[in-house]
Amino acid sequence: MYGSYVEFEEAKLKCSGCEVWSCHKKVIPSDGCKLCPKIMVIGEAPGKDEIIEGKPFVGKAGQLLRRVLRVNGFDESNTIISNIIPCRPENNKFPKNDSIVRNCFDLWLAVEIGIVKPEYIITLGAQPLKFLLGMKGITKQRGQWVDYRVDGDHTAKCMPTFHPSYVLRKEHMALGQVIKQAFLDDIKTVAIEAGLK
Repeated sequence: MYGSYVEFEEAKLKCSGCEVWSCHKKVIPSDGCKLCPKIMVIGEAPGKDEIIEGKPFVGKAGQLLRRVLRVNGFDESNTIISNIIPCRPENNKFPKNDSIVRNCFDLWLAVEIGIVKPEYIITLGAQPLKFLLGMKGITKQRGQWVDYRVDGDHTAKCMPTFHPSYVLRKEHMALGQVIKQAFLDDIKTVAIEAGLK
């Protein structure tokens, strides 16, 4: 379909085909290693800081994620960061219309995964768990390896974990430190498996 990642990204950035795009009229590209990354990190959708800066995970939750990734050996030479949908939804609420999300996923993220073929994928939160892996219940599923068939020849090992914004929201609550430690442990597990630590 696309001759290169550059061609794919150019097409993605021109997309204006749905009501999610119409809210802010901006598509956020993936960030990091775009040529055979070993690891792909997938969140839910861009927020206001991402719209301003033009890349994923740059707000408070993104800073936590990037800090944790960095200390575990993930960097721009081995990791690409993306989202299930590349546009910020209205009122920062993930779309309830599954068909819109599914169509966007099929058009862009699924194709991108097929192009870059990561060995490992970290999914952050409920939406990547649902749309990438077809599963529900992040609390139950996190920390357990799941295979994702990229194509007939390639399968990526996926690690579902909590979204960093959830980790921050729960930080000062009773189970806050348990949740944060689980998040840290999941990232470290992938780093060790991928040979980064």
